[in-house]
Amino acid sequence: MKNHIYTFACAILSVLILFGCSFYTDISVTTDSAIDFSKYQTFAWIPDDADTANSPYNNEIIRNNIRNYFGRSFSERGYRVDLDKPDILLQLVVGNKKQEKEIIYQVYPRPYYYCSYYYCSDYYTPYSFDYYYRYHGDYCYPFGYCKEKIEYVEGSITLNVIDQKQNKLVWSGTAKGNIYDPAYINENIHPAVKAIMRKYPVKPMNESIKRNKKDSNSQEKPIAEKN
Repeated sequence: MKNHIYTFACAILSVLILFGCSFYTDISVTTDSAIDFSKYQTFAWIPDDADTANSPYNNEIIRNNIRNYFGRSFSERGYRVDLDKPDILLQLVVGNKKQEKEIIYQVYPRPYYYCSYYYCSDYYTPYSFDYYYRYHGDYCYPFGYCKEKIEYVEGSITLNVIDQKQNKLVWSGTAKGNIYDPAYINENIHPAVKAIMRKYPVKPMNESIKRNKKDSNSQEKPIAEKN
């Protein structure tokens, strides 16, 4: 029984290590190709399109952190906040859907010595355990596979960009992932926002400056010296 619990614990730990520290890895965007995004200069937030229930997966702190990261990303692109007449309206959508999956893990045979607690107790060390064995026999769990069900949440972060004058959705970016432990949500928010904003048509100003400088340097040709 102990070996079965140990094997199952290792399987669960492997899942948490694999999925707990990094999610929101599925990034998708939709862009209105007819829009010139460089014309936009100001933005403002409108109410979130999300369940506002207080939960470890979705609460006001999480949503505030997401909005702050998005706001910082737009500031890096030269946008500024304008609550009166913004060019674009930003809307946050946070989704969480409970799911479950079945994992299959391998059970390896392990030696197990059957004997009473009295004769195997560590209390009697440093005497050899063999001296106290009343019954001695090797028992191994059979080699095979076990199935266990794991519950998780299918999470998503979506940013909708709406043209304020036309009242039209012009861009939408979404990051999706499976959340096995809500304790890792906050540390995954910033990477998720950055991954979404990498797909945004307007790049950060410092990156544009570096890119333009690199292009101008590559176009410069060395002047041949005259003898």
